[in-house]
Amino acid sequence: MQIAERYSHVESRKKEGAHYTPESFSDFISKNIISNANLKKSVSVKVVDPAVGDGELLISLIKTLKAESFHNIDVYGFDTNPMSIEITKRRLKEAHPDIIPTLQNKDFLQICIEKGGLSDSQDLFCESDIPDFDILIANPPYIRTQVLGAEKSQLLSKNFGLKGRVDIYQAFLVAMKSVLKPSGVAGVIVSNRFLTTKGAGKFREIIYNQYSIKGIWDFGDTKVFEAAVLPAVVILSTHDKEKNINIPFSSIYITDNNSSKESPFVENQIQALKYNGVVSSNQGSFLVKNGHLIFDSKPSDLWRLQDLESEQWLDKVATNTWCLFKDVGKIRVGVKTTADNVFIRKNWKSEIGYEPELLRPLITHHVAGRFKCNEKEKKEILYTHTMINGKRQTFDIGDYPLSKKYLEANKDQLSNRKYVIKAKRKWFEIWVPQNPSLWGQHKIVFRDISERPTFWMDKEGSIVNGDCYWLLCDNEKMPEDILWLVLAVANSRFIEEFYDIKFQNKLYSNRRRFITQYVEKFPIPNPVLEESKLMIDLAKKCYNETDKNKIIKIEREIDKLVWKVFNVSQAPIITD
Repeated sequence: MQIAERYSHVESRKKEGAHYTPESFSDFISKNIISNANLKKSVSVKVVDPAVGDGELLISLIKTLKAESFHNIDVYGFDTNPMSIEITKRRLKEAHPDIIPTLQNKDFLQICIEKGGLSDSQDLFCESDIPDFDILIANPPYIRTQVLGAEKSQLLSKNFGLKGRVDIYQAFLVAMKSVLKPSGVAGVIVSNRFLTTKGAGKFREIIYNQYSIKGIWDFGDTKVFEAAVLPAVVILSTHDKEKNINIPFSSIYITDNNSSKESPFVENQIQALKYNGVVSSNQGSFLVKNGHLIFDSKPSDLWRLQDLESEQWLDKVATNTWCLFKDVGKIRVGVKTTADNVFIRKNWKSEIGYEPELLRPLITHHVAGRFKCNEKEKKEILYTHTMINGKRQTFDIGDYPLSKKYLEANKDQLSNRKYVIKAKRKWFEIWVPQNPSLWGQHKIVFRDISERPTFWMDKEGSIVNGDCYWLLCDNEKMPEDILWLVLAVANSRFIEEFYDIKFQNKLYSNRRRFITQYVEKFPIPNPVLEESKLMIDLAKKCYNETDKNKIIKIEREIDKLVWKVFNVSQAPIITD
């Protein structure tokens, strides 16, 4: 097959959530599958790829099996894209002309439903049409079920026990058990999001209980694929699933730490896995960790890598933790209007000629800063809600003629929000306004995605937009200045280290996600300690300071105190 054809196909498959798998990556998965499989040379080895794509995984698996002297190989493959089937046929014929594969343009998930007896439909073929497999290798598509549509999403949820906002690859992993032999082994490329997102808890639980997990490799932001996919490889077996202890877990991420001349040089991410610590490559420096899988108390909890240093570090932090951020107050997301172009403007006077009465200052990520918002002008939101007798209600817009005039001028768009009308809400209201009575309180606001933590204090009663989160003190038992202590810890270098060790979840370009499920677990030291009192004073000083050089010095002082109060140092980098 011509290379140009293959890559042209790759571009088309990206739209379907499928991605080209590099040869070194395919070989790595194939070798790990075979090393965990109990295969006999005297009988045929039955292998399957449920989403063949361009056939790279099957080609690699067959090559690796032959290298181990397995030559009696029955090959099956499925894909919903007919072009994928044709390309894979041609590539297999060129690479392995002795193999006659069974490749079908069919939906693997539906096949599993049929084979597992989960459906009354017999539209495809009956159970006897395909065998049980010794080996499954797959790079299933990454498509969230809400993109697939409600009907497909409900089918996946019903048949595979998945909940929340799941991705179709999760259904593949749950479903493939129905086509594996009792001693079968599967190697799958998945999004690493399943390790650390709260919504994937049910999926983690199913995988942990349904399979024996032979290994997890998180390749993070090292750009295995050209697309913005953060992949992980999981090797699973249907045998000995009760033995899920000391599960090998490795991670490799791009790091800012410059490798020394003594650091090993590697050609790719696969070579890097032989080391611990920082290695260098043509892509830059990688930080490699090798350890075991750990979660807090149950398999649905976040999965993370355990090595001795990391766990000792976290244990020491826990010893010096007085409470967590969630103990101070609930972390809330900002308002969602579902019609930002109507409700939010930068300059109402110049844009529409007048200022409606219900305008309120709005915090968006554009004004994000550390300790205080930046100097950019805030936008304003036409905020439609108030509190009356302890209950949230919309304003009577008849009392506000300019606001009424503006809203009615945009009535067609606002009324077309069918979900608003269906929920028996007023046509002009903000969809998620949050609690209007809380806006006036002092609150900490922070960005969702940023390289460094960006938390700041709002004392102006601003409303927070849905691109930011906010925290105020809901706990009456907390000391008066607790939010300032929270702010000091949240903006420290320590919290970056804590995040990376505890949650191990970075996006590309070293960015972190500061969302509820992580931030609520950030630690707070005892506020009566002298270091804590100093941090509170310095956080206030940082908020009020205007000289940028002085702010930098204050932040450094805060950093030193945070490291000291938790009695830990920055995790050392080790090279082998």
